[in-house]
Amino acid sequence: MKRILFTTSLFLFALIVYGQGSKVNTAYANYNHATQDLANNELDKAIESLKEAAANIEAATTHEKTMGNTKTWRYRGNIYSIIAGIESMNAEYPDAVLIAMDSYLKANELDAKGRYKDEVNQSLKGLHDAEFNNGNTAFGEEKFAEAISHYRKSIDIFEALELVDSVAYYNGALAADNGDLIDDAVEFYLGSARIDYQAKYCYNRAIVHLKNQEKYEEAIIVAKEAREIYPEDKDLIISQLNVYLVADMYIEAEKDMENAAAEKPEDPTMWFALGVVKDNLNKSDEAESAYLTSLEKDPEYFNSNMNLAILYFSRASKMIEEANEIPAKEFDKYNAAVELAKKELSKAIPYFEKAYEINPNKDILMDLKEAYGQLGDTENYKRVKEIIESD
Repeated sequence: MKRILFTTSLFLFALIVYGQGSKVNTAYANYNHATQDLANNELDKAIESLKEAAANIEAATTHEKTMGNTKTWRYRGNIYSIIAGIESMNAEYPDAVLIAMDSYLKANELDAKGRYKDEVNQSLKGLHDAEFNNGNTAFGEEKFAEAISHYRKSIDIFEALELVDSVAYYNGALAADNGDLIDDAVEFYLGSARIDYQAKYCYNRAIVHLKNQEKYEEAIIVAKEAREIYPEDKDLIISQLNVYLVADMYIEAEKDMENAAAEKPEDPTMWFALGVVKDNLNKSDEAESAYLTSLEKDPEYFNSNMNLAILYFSRASKMIEEANEIPAKEFDKYNAAVELAKKELSKAIPYFEKAYEINPNKDILMDLKEAYGQLGDTENYKRVKEIIESD
C-alpha cells in the first residue's frame, strides 16, 4: 500500500511539473495562432488567442518550476508586444508595452550564457520602434497626451538598452508644447537639452515656460545651468535677464550681468542686458553708460538705441516735472530748468530716429512726434505727423 501511494505521489508531482511546463508551451502555441490569425486578417480570433496566451504565460511566471526559465519571459515579452500593438486591447491591457519590456529584460537577466541576448535585444528594439512610430502618429493626429505617453515608453525602452532616444525627447517636448501640457514640456525640453540635442533651443523653451508659470527660482537654476554650458549664447542671456526682470530680482541680476559684460566686452547684447538691470535699479548714469557701450560695439543694435532714447526722454520728463514745481515768480530759474530739460530731451532724438530706421514702428513715431513737439521743432513735428497719418 505504501509503495502504491509513493508511486501515485510521484505521478501527481510529474503532472504538476508537466502542467506548468505545458502552460509555457500552450502560451507559445496561442501566440503562434494569434500571429497566423493576424496574417489572415482575423482580428477577433487573434484577440482570443492572445488573451489565452496571456493567461497561460502569467500562470507560468508565478510557478517556481517555470518562473526562472528565460523561455517563459521571452514568450511573455512576445505575447505582450503583440497585445500592445492592437488598439482594441489597450483598455484591457494598458501596461502591455511596459510588461513586454520588463519581460525581455528579465529574460536577459536569466540568460546567464547570453544565448538569446541578441534576439531579445532585437525584440526590444522593435518594441521601441513601434512606440516611437505610435508617438509620431498620435502627434500628427494632434493627440498630444497620447503622443507623449508613447514617446516616454520609447525613451524607457532605449534606456533599458543603454541607448539614448534623443528624437523622442525632442518630439515629446514639441507635442507637449503644442498641447499646452507645460509640465511635460519642461520635462522633455530639459531631457533633450541634457543629452545635448537641440540643447540651446530646449533650454530656452524650458526657461520661458518656468518663467511663465512664475517658477522663478527654478527658471534661474536652469538658466545658470544652460549658461555654464553655453556662456556666449545671447538668447539664453536674454531669457535669464527676462526672468530676473519679471521676478523683480534686479540685485541678483546685477552681478550676473556685470560678469557677462566683463566676459564678453565686445558683445553689445551683454552691455544692453547690463543697462536694463541698472535702469531698473534706478542707476541711470550707469545704465546710460552701458547702453552707450553697447552702441559703440554695434550702432545698429535696436534695443540699446530704443532704451537709451527712452532713458533720455524719461529724464527730460522728470526734469520738466521738477521745473513745474518752481514758483512762478522765479521765472529765470524756471526757464533755465526747462532749457536743461530740452537739452536732455534732444539727446533722445537721434536714438529714436535710429531705432525707427532699424525697425519702423508707429509707436516710435508717436514718441518722436511728442519729443519734437516739446522741443518746438515744427518742421520735424510735421514730418513725423505726416508719416503717422499716411499709414
